[in-house]
Amino acid sequence: MGFSDFFGKVTDTVMNTGKQVGGAVSDKAKEAREYARDAVEVANLKNQISSNKTTLKDNYAALGEFYYNKYKDDPAAEVVENVRAIGDLEQAIKDLEDKVNEIKDAQAEAKAAREAAREAAREEAAAAAASETVTEAVDDELAKVKETVEDIKENIEDAVDENIEE
Repeated sequence: MGFSDFFGKVTDTVMNTGKQVGGAVSDKAKEAREYARDAVEVANLKNQISSNKTTLKDNYAALGEFYYNKYKDDPAAEVVENVRAIGDLEQAIKDLEDKVNEIKDAQAEAKAAREAAREAAREEAAAAAASETVTEAVDDELAKVKETVEDIKENIEDAVDENIEE
């Protein structure tokens, strides 16, 4: 067996091994694609089932609402309890909505009262500031008058002293 025969066998062995590995990888890739395709199909089918169940529930609800509205005053004996429970729930919902509206109205009234109090406080502060300004102006004028009176008093006293001396 020559050198070229040895390399030929090695090359054949490598090639065969490569083909086997490539075939195995190809088979696994094919399995993975089939699995992924099946998973997508199952997910789509489950989505359709869920959608159909939701539509079914909506239809049952619409049918029940129709029946309730049409026969609530004279229901069949088998559904009297259900009709009564629905009526009670409707009343409870109305009572809760009324309570929500009362709370919202009270909040609006409280907000308006707070705003009115703020405005009154602003007006009172402005009046106090104006009063303070007037008081300061009066005090300034009064000080000027006092100073003038003092000057006049001194002038009179000086004049009296001069007259007494003469």
